[in-house]
Amino acid sequence: MHLGGTPSWRVGYGSSLAVDFALFIRDTLALSVDTRPHVPSLEPVLPVAVPDGVDRAAIEAEWPGWWDDVLEWAREEVPAQQALTMAPMVETAPALANRPALRAAVAALTVPAARYHAEVSKTFVSSPLPINDVVQSVERELGRPVRPFSLVITQVRVSEPMWEPLTETHVLASHRFTDSNAVVPALHEIISPLA
Repeated sequence: MHLGGTPSWRVGYGSSLAVDFALFIRDTLALSVDTRPHVPSLEPVLPVAVPDGVDRAAIEAEWPGWWDDVLEWAREEVPAQQALTMAPMVETAPALANRPALRAAVAALTVPAARYHAEVSKTFVSSPLPINDVVQSVERELGRPVRPFSLVITQVRVSEPMWEPLTETHVLASHRFTDSNAVVPALHEIISPLA
């Protein structure tokens, strides 16, 4: 996660291992689940692979609630030590306590997911977001410094551009979008009401 800002405002952006892992499970198992918001398939595309003992139908039933937990986790600041046992993709996590099918999928797919993300990370370079420029532009428009605010932008490597505000202080965005010129007006639109 990259951080930008001053003592009065803060914007964190970057990928979330929990979000990436949830999408890996969705795509690897070819789950028929609706993500809210709609999230395109991962890029590069994953081949479908269902490990023995994994119940796709049961996972499809458990996945939407888990997805909500994953997104909530992505917007929270959690100390690294706590993340080792509490992250929603850790077998001991509260998010998996009542989701046995997902817990089995997590156990079966942790190693393949780690390999996939390690391989993707070798060739992927993310551009820095022009956050300071946008904040300065908003301050000029307002004629004053921005009020204190905090914003989280969770980036995902998916096949289509996307910019989806989940809350007024959390956005789910694709790298295809954040690396485009469209990011400046989108940042302006999300920061202005917070300022």
